[in-house]
Amino acid sequence: MLEEGDIVGVGLSGGADSVALLSLLVSLAGKLKIKKIRAIHVHHGIRGAEADRDMLFSEELCRKLGAEFVCFKADVPAQAKESKESIEECARRLRYSFFEKSGCDKIATAHNLNDNMETFLLNLARGSSLTGLCAIPYKRDKFIRPLLDCSRGEIEEYLKEQGLGFVTDSTNLNDDYTRNKIRHRIIPCLYEINGSFDRAFSKCLRSVIDSEECLENQAEQLLKKSRKDTAYSCEIIKRQPEALKSRIISMILKENGAKNINRSHILAVSKALQDGGSVRINKELTAVVSGGILAFNPKQPQEPFEKKLILGEYFETPGGRVKIEIIYKKDLQKLNKEVIDKLLDYDKITGDVFLRNRRNGDKYRPSGRNVTKTLKDLFSENKIPVFKRPEMLILCDDNGILWTEYFGASERCRISETTERFVKIVKSGE
Repeated sequence: MLEEGDIVGVGLSGGADSVALLSLLVSLAGKLKIKKIRAIHVHHGIRGAEADRDMLFSEELCRKLGAEFVCFKADVPAQAKESKESIEECARRLRYSFFEKSGCDKIATAHNLNDNMETFLLNLARGSSLTGLCAIPYKRDKFIRPLLDCSRGEIEEYLKEQGLGFVTDSTNLNDDYTRNKIRHRIIPCLYEINGSFDRAFSKCLRSVIDSEECLENQAEQLLKKSRKDTAYSCEIIKRQPEALKSRIISMILKENGAKNINRSHILAVSKALQDGGSVRINKELTAVVSGGILAFNPKQPQEPFEKKLILGEYFETPGGRVKIEIIYKKDLQKLNKEVIDKLLDYDKITGDVFLRNRRNGDKYRPSGRNVTKTLKDLFSENKIPVFKRPEMLILCDDNGILWTEYFGASERCRISETTERFVKIVKSGE
């Protein structure tokens, strides 16, 4: 979960779980070679004096443990009303937004085994897929959950041994929230049936996660096998068992830019794989099945085009209006870092320079990479939507590709400290 030198943010509410997590990470900081621990407290503007108490408690705890304290404040009720979210949904969204802004390499949250039970049961009640029943993952992007195998009872015992206090959020004591109903009514019944329900649940969850990972890996392999440049083979997909077919379709939809995918989208595409025809996923995305091929927003094949470089002028291409400029070192201070990272070293270019569209078999070595790859492989790795691929612009010289629209400069014309003249490619609207 952690790497040497990480700045680790800890979501600190002041409750038992987050206090235990902060204490544990502080005590293990040297062993884990953590550079800094930054406790992140969010004041949601919901519980008045009680929220102020939690903030002051958390700040004092950080002073005692020697951790940096950062507090973010928000008026959740007002923002929830504006965004038409529930208080719970809005609070969570803002909390994670603050975590992202905290400047930390990793964010540790204090989710524990009991939280996983609640999430599992909540998702079960909503008719979740196997993916949803996997509940809370140990790690997702920069977020880590080191206490996920620890029960709430074990956490409270640890706090008792360490002589650490904590605060209690009064909203956790009533059943106004669905999660609290599960916590107070359902889980106690399960412990009555099996006094070691936490251990039994942990074993069950491990089995569910193992099954999920196995299916996910199979689906990824079949998806890779089904790809046909900018489309997909229907035959490979439709002959799979339902559990795999649904996953592959979901992956394909995501790969092509679809969001908020639901069961009806998957079933509609699955039917189209059998019968042919088109399925409108959203305003921008339509799936079309024809001749045994599944494609998205299919367009007529691009006519090959190639334009010789004309410095300083805009000119039209099938991929949009483009301008090529030369910039000198003295002018770099006027550009931001994001733009500088996309520049080429003009003096490493050989012969004529021209702009063209993609061709079968195109490959190059992107800047910072140690291997040459085909554009087809780079599309897949970077999940470039299929319908965007044919229009990609490519800058070349006599020795091959210098730059591509989605992946940037080639390694051979990467800029360095000695670069004096730079090439900047600008599409209209950027």
